[in-house]
Amino acid sequence: MNQVYEPSEDTYLLLKYLDNLTSSKRVFKRSLEIGSGKGLITEKLLEISEEVYAIDIMYQASKETLRRIGKSSRKNVCHIVCGDLLTMFRKSVFFDLIISNPPYLEPEDLGDVTIEGGSGFIKRLIKESLQHLKQGGLLVFVASPPSGTTNKYFFIKDLIEEELTINIALSRRLFFEELVVYEIVKNYSC
Repeated sequence: MNQVYEPSEDTYLLLKYLDNLTSSKRVFKRSLEIGSGKGLITEKLLEISEEVYAIDIMYQASKETLRRIGKSSRKNVCHIVCGDLLTMFRKSVFFDLIISNPPYLEPEDLGDVTIEGGSGFIKRLIKESLQHLKQGGLLVFVASPPSGTTNKYFFIKDLIEEELTINIALSRRLFFEELVVYEIVKNYSC
């Protein structure tokens, strides 16, 4: 399959989160979207960030993001990269906000990187993001806790070793799953 991920309920929940940030008038110096897909989130980041980076592992998705951002008057402060998570950044590069709609479904051998990645991918996302997140910075991502999970916090706490502040910023129940926007704040002790 491996088509560019079409915006869906999870994308729109992240956009709602960003709308809330926009209304709070918070401005970020440097933001990053991991898994930019069609570029909707990246486009929204341009409203609240001085500089934006967008990464996707799929070349076609990077092109789609470039096409969308190319229409923006702020396109000159947006950097679009085809790559795997944060592997291309030097250790000295830090972000105030990292946001992602990761492939959170557990792998079922469909071979579709846009939806399959599961808890292993989310753990990698958290680990790599924390290495490039400024103190007090935000890591925001959407996921669907495994069915039967009664405590949405434990799902994430089981994936990380560091002491972090984890908030549930938004959630939405659909008929087959619950989508949760997690907001992780990098504490000064991390």
